[in-house]
Amino acid sequence: MIVVQNRFEIAPGYEDEFVERFSERRGEVESQPGFRHFQLLSPATEDTGTFVSMSYWDSLSDYQAWTESEAFERAHDRDAPREMFESHPTLEIHEVELEAGQFTTDA
Repeated sequence: MIVVQNRFEIAPGYEDEFVERFSERRGEVESQPGFRHFQLLSPATEDTGTFVSMSYWDSLSDYQAWTESEAFERAHDRDAPREMFESHPTLEIHEVELEAGQFTTDA
C-alpha cells in the first residue's frame, strides 16, 4: 500500500475556501481501481498554514493510472486563485512498511 501526500501552504484568509473546494469535489477518485481512502488534514495549531491531502492506494501503479485518467483531469479542472497558495504544493509518496492499531477517523 502507498500513501500519497500533497502539502499545500495556504495563504491567510483562504483556509475556508480551500477546504470548501475539497468538500465540493466531484468524487472521481473513489471509483478508481486501487483507491482505498482519502483525508484532508488541516492545521491543528496556528503556527502553520499547511494543509495535507492524503490518499491511500493499493499500489503505485494504481495511483499513477489515476493521474493519467480522464477522471483525474475532470477532478482538477477548476483552477484555484494563485493568491490562495503561499508556494507550489509538495507531493510525497510513501510505501507503508509497518502498521499498528486499528485505523478510524471516528471521534
